[in-house]
Amino acid sequence: MENDFKIWMKEKYSHNELADIANNGCYGGVGGMIYYDETKAIYIKYAYELHDILAEYKNNVGNFPDYVTDELGHFSSFANAVVWICAEIVAQEITQGEYIRETA
Repeated sequence: MENDFKIWMKEKYSHNELADIANNGCYGGVGGMIYYDETKAIYIKYAYELHDILAEYKNNVGNFPDYVTDELGHFSSFANAVVWICAEIVAQEITQGEYIRETA
Protein backbone atom coordinates (compact mmCIF):
# COMPACT_ATOMS: atom_id res chain seq x y z
CA MET A 1 0.00 0.00 0.00
CA GLU A 2 1.30 3.42 -0.91
CA ASN A 3 1.46 6.04 1.78
CA ASP A 4 0.16 9.57 1.27
CA PHE A 5 3.65 11.05 0.85
CA LYS A 6 4.45 8.67 -2.00
CA ILE A 7 1.12 9.44 -3.66
CA TRP A 8 1.84 13.18 -3.32
CA MET A 9 5.28 12.72 -4.89
CA LYS A 10 3.80 10.84 -7.86
CA GLU A 11 1.15 13.52 -8.37
CA LYS A 12 3.51 16.50 -8.00
CA TYR A 13 6.49 15.32 -10.06
CA SER A 14 6.82 13.64 -13.44
CA HIS A 15 8.62 10.32 -13.74
CA ASN A 16 11.76 12.01 -15.07
CA GLU A 17 11.69 14.64 -12.30
CA LEU A 18 11.52 11.79 -9.82
CA ALA A 19 14.43 10.08 -11.60
CA ASP A 20 16.39 13.34 -11.21
CA ILE A 21 15.66 13.29 -7.48
CA ALA A 22 16.64 9.61 -7.27
CA ASN A 23 19.91 10.18 -9.12
CA ASN A 24 20.93 13.63 -7.88
CA GLY A 25 19.13 14.11 -4.57
CA CYS A 26 17.31 17.23 -3.43
CA TYR A 27 20.37 19.29 -2.52
CA GLY A 28 20.54 21.00 -5.92
CA GLY A 29 16.98 22.25 -5.58
CA VAL A 30 13.65 20.61 -6.29
CA GLY A 31 10.67 22.85 -6.93
CA GLY A 32 8.35 22.77 -3.93
CA MET A 33 11.10 21.49 -1.60
CA ILE A 34 13.63 24.31 -1.65
CA TYR A 35 12.73 26.62 1.21
CA TYR A 36 12.34 25.70 4.87
CA ASP A 37 8.75 26.99 4.82
CA GLU A 38 7.98 24.48 2.07
CA THR A 39 9.70 21.51 3.67
CA LYS A 40 8.31 22.29 7.13
CA ALA A 41 4.78 22.29 5.70
CA ILE A 42 5.44 18.97 3.93
CA TYR A 43 6.94 17.51 7.11
CA ILE A 44 3.96 18.58 9.22
CA LYS A 45 1.45 17.25 6.68
CA TYR A 46 3.16 13.87 6.16
CA ALA A 47 5.03 13.36 9.46
CA TYR A 48 3.67 9.86 10.12
CA GLU A 49 4.43 8.65 6.62
CA LEU A 50 7.90 10.23 6.66
CA HIS A 51 8.77 8.53 9.93
CA ASP A 52 7.54 5.20 8.56
CA ILE A 53 9.89 5.68 5.59
CA LEU A 54 12.74 6.56 7.97
CA ALA A 55 12.07 3.50 10.14
CA GLU A 56 12.16 1.21 7.11
CA TYR A 57 15.35 2.92 5.90
CA LYS A 58 16.99 2.42 9.30
CA ASN A 59 15.96 -1.24 9.36
CA ASN A 60 17.51 -1.75 5.92
CA VAL A 61 20.64 0.41 6.26
CA GLY A 62 21.28 0.58 10.00
CA ASN A 63 21.68 4.31 10.44
CA PHE A 64 20.85 7.69 8.94
CA PRO A 65 23.12 9.93 6.88
CA ASP A 66 24.91 12.62 8.87
CA TYR A 67 22.95 15.36 7.13
CA VAL A 68 19.83 14.11 8.94
CA THR A 69 21.24 13.40 12.39
CA ASP A 70 23.32 16.59 12.44
CA GLU A 71 20.08 18.57 12.38
CA LEU A 72 18.51 17.08 15.51
CA GLY A 73 17.48 19.91 17.81
CA HIS A 74 16.82 22.38 14.98
CA PHE A 75 13.26 21.79 13.78
CA SER A 76 13.38 23.67 10.48
CA SER A 77 16.60 22.10 9.26
CA PHE A 78 15.67 18.67 10.66
CA ALA A 79 12.28 18.76 8.89
CA ASN A 80 14.07 19.79 5.70
CA ALA A 81 16.56 16.92 5.98
CA VAL A 82 13.81 14.37 6.67
CA VAL A 83 11.71 15.52 3.72
CA TRP A 84 14.74 15.42 1.43
CA ILE A 85 15.91 11.93 2.41
CA CYS A 86 12.37 10.56 2.20
CA ALA A 87 11.84 12.21 -1.20
CA GLU A 88 15.06 10.61 -2.42
CA ILE A 89 14.06 7.18 -1.08
CA VAL A 90 10.57 7.37 -2.59
CA ALA A 91 11.88 8.66 -5.92
CA GLN A 92 14.31 5.73 -6.05
CA GLU A 93 11.51 3.26 -5.25
CA ILE A 94 9.28 4.68 -7.97
CA THR A 95 11.83 5.07 -10.77
CA GLN A 96 14.82 2.91 -9.84
CA GLY A 97 16.75 5.88 -11.23
CA GLU A 98 15.52 5.14 -14.75
CA TYR A 99 14.43 7.90 -17.09
CA ILE A 100 11.60 7.52 -19.57
CA ARG A 101 12.62 8.54 -23.06
CA GLU A 102 10.39 11.28 -24.32
CA THR A 103 9.27 10.87 -27.93
CA ALA A 104 9.03 13.93 -30.12
